[in-house]
Amino acid sequence: MQKITSPHFNVDDLRREAECCRVFDEIARTIVISAINAGWREGEAALALADAAERYVLYLASPVRLQFLPANSNSPSGPG
Repeated sequence: MQKITSPHFNVDDLRREAECCRVFDEIARTIVISAINAGWREGEAALALADAAERYVLYLASPVRLQFLPANSNSPSGPG
């Protein structure tokens, strides 16, 4: 797995977005090339990657994601 480099710019620096895009473009190419080498077609791999990104954006845009815990407990417990 390719290492994701840390940002070189502060959150409020306009160059940060372009840097993030460059990093993720390279990661996307690496993923698609790995998929091709595993036997997937380039087009289907690229579309699957785009679909996965879209699903993640929709997940982020969804209403508050609740974590349900067992009644009368602050932490999940196993059976028995």
